[in-house]
Amino acid sequence: MEDKEKMSMSEAGKLGAEVANKIIADRIAEAKEEFLGILEKSAGMVATACRKANISRPTYYRWRDEDKEFAERCDDIKEIQKDGAEALILKKMKDGDTSMLIFYAKTQMKDRGYVERRELVGRDGQDLIKHEQVDLTKLTPEQREALLAIGTDILNRKDE
Repeated sequence: MEDKEKMSMSEAGKLGAEVANKIIADRIAEAKEEFLGILEKSAGMVATACRKANISRPTYYRWRDEDKEFAERCDDIKEIQKDGAEALILKKMKDGDTSMLIFYAKTQMKDRGYVERRELVGRDGQDLIKHEQVDLTKLTPEQREALLAIGTDILNRKDE
């Protein structure tokens, strides 16, 4: 064999590693596809799908973190399940199920006052007030005393 036709051991090793990596990547892609089918049949329940696909939950979450397309497809399956659940809620409401009507009003009609408690949040769910850390060492003795009095008052009210 001529020198040009000979492959060095390191070149052969690199080629072998590339082939092995390709085989592993193909197997993982197949496992992901199988998992997505099982997830759909499992109504979007991750634990159930992992058990049926014989993969661990950490593997599922690693795949989600590393593969944006896989994560999007998982999210789509969950959205389809939510749509199905919502359709059942709407059907029960049309059938006159009062509890479903109340549930729907409390979860979907908050803007119309159908809430059990008022949620005070800023724009896009942000906090109304920015929380800042206070350096207590910079407070005056009068400010520390006032803060201590407020805390004591709050604690005393809890005991009542």
